[in-house]
Amino acid sequence: MRAEELEGYWDHVALEARSAESERVKKWKNAARNWLAEYADKRAKDFVLSIAENVLKPARSTRVLDIGCGPGKWTRLFAERRSRVTAVDVSPKMIVLAKESISKENLTRVDFHVMSVSRLRLPDNAYDLVNCVTVLQHVLDDDEWESAVKELVRVTKPGGKILLYETAPSLAIKKRTAHLRLNTMKSYANEFRKAGARLVYWRAVDLSLPITFFGLKKYAASFNKQVYYFLAGRFSLFSPKSLSFLSKIAVALARPIDYRLGGTPLGFLSVGKIMLFEKNV
Repeated sequence: MRAEELEGYWDHVALEARSAESERVKKWKNAARNWLAEYADKRAKDFVLSIAENVLKPARSTRVLDIGCGPGKWTRLFAERRSRVTAVDVSPKMIVLAKESISKENLTRVDFHVMSVSRLRLPDNAYDLVNCVTVLQHVLDDDEWESAVKELVRVTKPGGKILLYETAPSLAIKKRTAHLRLNTMKSYANEFRKAGARLVYWRAVDLSLPITFFGLKKYAASFNKQVYYFLAGRFSLFSPKSLSFLSKIAVALARPIDYRLGGTPLGFLSVGKIMLFEKNV
């Protein structure tokens, strides 16, 4: 999938996210909370920010580049921590959503740009931290993917960090799906090494996947806020309240697995991984 196709795809997702909000309100009375979807968001936030804060300690002087900013979740979190943030996305409509989100919080130290990760119109050696969450896994073309890795390293300061959260299994039997590239963690490490950066830390994100898969299947593929709720009228054998109760049990089982075991060697069994690279000095 090349840049123009990616732009169209994420523009469509952005429109879906906006229209779904009004639909969610209309159907509120028939909805029950999907605890798994909320847990997945909290899990990602906890893991990414703990690495960023403990390793990098973002401060007012820190320059952060948020690649594939989407509707601005990570951009906002870094800006709230006093960092100077540059947010980019291939989708103009996603940038609109991100700007709206940031403006509501009165955060001013953020710049927005529409551009592809494979062709960043940004200066060399400019950023202390490059944050890239579930972006490279959507670059399906081999040349574009290799170019994206080189660009991420190019714009990072020597000694600076690149934080990835991607689908990166330890063993990939299938190379890609319609919208997803399945590179192993070893492939990521090798490609970044060739570009001038080394893997210094990693941890599993979704070691609990066998428990959470069905509850997060739709959530993982959409920004649609409706996935935070189970709705009536979907030909389910279970009522929304029953599904909500089951999702709450699944969260209780998943949390200790992800938080306590995700940083151990068992993390190799996880599909999703957070990887921290350091650019060579």
